[in-house]
Amino acid sequence: MKISSILTVLTAGILLAGSALAANENELPTQRQWMGNLVTTMGWSFGLPDTPEDSDYLNILNGRRQVRIEGEKTFQPTDAVSVKRFQTFGNYSGEGWLSGLASSTTAKLRFLLPLGGTYHLSVAVRRPGHQISIAGQTFTADGKQEFTRIELGQIQLSAGEQEVHIQLPPDGGFDYLELQAPDLAAIEPLAGWELDRPITLDTLAVTTVQILGLEPLLPPLPQRMTIEAETSQDIIGAQVTDIRHLGEPSGGSWLRAGTIPATVQLNFTPPASGVYALHIRAASETSITAMLNNRQRLEASPAAFLQDLALGSVFLERGNNTLTLTLPPRGGLDTVQISGQRSEGVDYRRLAGLPTAGTHPTPAQIDHLLALLVAINAPR
Repeated sequence: MKISSILTVLTAGILLAGSALAANENELPTQRQWMGNLVTTMGWSFGLPDTPEDSDYLNILNGRRQVRIEGEKTFQPTDAVSVKRFQTFGNYSGEGWLSGLASSTTAKLRFLLPLGGTYHLSVAVRRPGHQISIAGQTFTADGKQEFTRIELGQIQLSAGEQEVHIQLPPDGGFDYLELQAPDLAAIEPLAGWELDRPITLDTLAVTTVQILGLEPLLPPLPQRMTIEAETSQDIIGAQVTDIRHLGEPSGGSWLRAGTIPATVQLNFTPPASGVYALHIRAASETSITAMLNNRQRLEASPAAFLQDLALGSVFLERGNNTLTLTLPPRGGLDTVQISGQRSEGVDYRRLAGLPTAGTHPTPAQIDHLLALLVAINAPR
């Protein structure tokens, strides 16, 4: 659904709920209840265990997708393996590692994946000949005599229960399975989750805007940083050029990749913590991807000539931040612009169509907002 359509539906629905505000905090749901309602009503509960705890909900909302599955914690009691703790074969992760038999054997690992996506798989094993089967795909991992980390490849996984079959070769050893994917944007109030506090209009507004991806529409601030790409100290596969047939470069020169992809890493420190819009001035026949702080993946659309392209709006801490861009073959990068956005509670309220006066919402406003979020059905 387009952003304009989302805003129309949100505003109309919230106004129908009325403008009266609840005055009695004791009648209000807590942030814990709102957190649970968000996960369940948005259809994200596949990543929850049967009896979820607070941390299980937060694992879904914080967007982190770095998971390490320890063999000694997730194998089944009937598996013909044993847990060892000696370090004869090198250091291991967690509390131990799984040891096979004199003949080939299989261990079944079962675990819960909070968030789905395309994951990169890695394992730590000893000895060659391990077979790792997950979600209908099988990978081979050939370790050495000591524990060795092996990169397996990528796989699409859905949130929820997972079962991995680890076929160990004779006298093989298995330490862990690691799943890595770029983090999703976090969904959390401005001050973080304070689960026992009553819900506020700010909490409703901030989390709603985050779920719907509307932060690019927050009002701009005058503060802006521009980084010339050619000033980067970490450039691989791109050359500084001053050619102008694709547009006039900002500082007289820009970076352009050759016949293979190139990477450019830029370090910067924003003036304050908050939401910032990231734009690049670039040219490329295909999309340019970026990784923010080695965690969050961003993407800009293709452009036939040098022009400003949106990467997205993100929350940045005041300290050092890193943006690593991947340029496709013949792609080029001129500048990165980092522009501040207003991100106080009242700014989110206006964007979500909620009243700017008062502190707490009415039950009707909460119910209507949940119903609208379900209707829009934003993915996670």
